[in-house]
Amino acid sequence: MAEKKEEQKRNLAIKLRKFNRICPIAGYREESIKVGAPVIVQTDRGLEFGEIVEYERGLPKAVSRDIKLKKVIRYATSEDIKKEKSIPGLESKAMKVAMEKAAEHELPVKMVNVEYLFDTKRVIVYYKIEDGKKIKNLRDLTRDLSSNLSARVSLRQVSPRDEARLFGGIGPCGRPLCCYTWLERPKHVTVKMAKRQGLSISPTKTSGICGRLMCCLEYEYQK
Repeated sequence: MAEKKEEQKRNLAIKLRKFNRICPIAGYREESIKVGAPVIVQTDRGLEFGEIVEYERGLPKAVSRDIKLKKVIRYATSEDIKKEKSIPGLESKAMKVAMEKAAEHELPVKMVNVEYLFDTKRVIVYYKIEDGKKIKNLRDLTRDLSSNLSARVSLRQVSPRDEARLFGGIGPCGRPLCCYTWLERPKHVTVKMAKRQGLSISPTKTSGICGRLMCCLEYEYQK
């Protein structure tokens, strides 16, 4: 008698609209799930747009650590999809406004990216502070941006590693960045690790696009 194959549990998640963020889902009815379908979800940040995705061998390690999924509200309607397609245009305009306002306020910051939530009532502006500079506060800039964008604005400072992890890119190896696709946390890499592998410290050979030592230098390091 042939043995019955044990059914593998489906590993489902919501891939949010931006930055490759993955939020696992549980407690669902198998027959009600449509993998690949766009959905509207509630997170601890607000109303967001995403897509149901499935992983055969467990969820990726790059599960979002900064966003908590509360519930799936509904499958996206044609109007929802139309609205989602208009959001990148809003983000592009908001990015330009953010750069102009930072210059007006004479702040030593570089605007990195802008993210609108689906209901467009909240905007998150990602920025970096110029090397060696300090900022006392950004309250005036936040108020100015909120007024110009007619939305609640949150400013979020990112480090060079955060920038790579959130926004992705292609590494010197020609592949998508580890920190963007699967690496849960950046590796602690030191100059000693590189030298022990016979590598000379060079921005073009040992540094990632974040400007820091590449995380992969730790992979083959013999402790």
